[in-house]
Amino acid sequence: MDSSTISTVVSLGWDSVLKLMGSIVLSLGGGAAIALFIFHFMADRLAERLKGKYQLELDKKFESYKANLDNKKYVTKTKFDAEFDLYRKLSKAYFEMVKCINVMIPQGLSTVPANEELRKKVDEDHYTAAQKAVVTAQDELNSNAAFIPETFYNQYEAIRQLCILQLDEFQERWNVGSLVPQKEKEKISVEAYKRTGEINEKFKELNCELRKYLSELDVID
Repeated sequence: MDSSTISTVVSLGWDSVLKLMGSIVLSLGGGAAIALFIFHFMADRLAERLKGKYQLELDKKFESYKANLDNKKYVTKTKFDAEFDLYRKLSKAYFEMVKCINVMIPQGLSTVPANEELRKKVDEDHYTAAQKAVVTAQDELNSNAAFIPETFYNQYEAIRQLCILQLDEFQERWNVGSLVPQKEKEKISVEAYKRTGEINEKFKELNCELRKYLSELDVID
C-alpha cells in the first residue's frame, strides 16, 4: 500500500476504516497478518490525530480559564464593601457637582428669565449651588485620597479642576475690579460651553472604568 493510499485511509472515520479492514482481510485471505498490521498502524494514526484534536481543545479552554482568572482581583468582603461604599459616595458627590455645573453653564441651549433682577437672583443661586457642590466633591476626594488608585484619583481631580475653571469664569460677572463692561463680564465664552461637554464626557468615562474595575473584583470569604 503506497503513501497516497495510507493518507486516504487516515482521512476516513472509524466506521470507514473498519469496513476497509474487513475488505482487506477478505481479499487477502491468508494474509490476515498483513491486514492486522495495517489495522494497528491505522488505529495508532487515528488515535494520535484524535489525541491532538482533543488536546488542542483542552489547551484553548485552559487558556480561556487562565485568562479569566488573571483578570480577576480577589478581595475580602470587608475590603469590597469598603471600596464599594467609597466609590458610591464619590460618585454621588461628583454627580451633584457635574449637575450643578451643567445648570450654571449648560452644554446646550438654556432659558433665562426676562426679568433682570430675577435673572441675577437665578445666576447667584446657580453659582452658590455649584460652588457648594465643588467643595463637597473636593472634600470627599481628598479625604479618601490614600485609598484610591492613582489613576482614578487623577481622573477625579481632572474633573474637579475643570469645574473650578467654570466657577472662575462665571464669578467674573461680580468682579468689581474689572473695567470690562458688565455685559461683557456676564458673557459666557464658547470655551466654557465646550468645557461643560468635556466634564460630562470625562465623568462618563470615569464611571465606565469604575464599573469595569468593580466587576473584576471577586469576593472571597
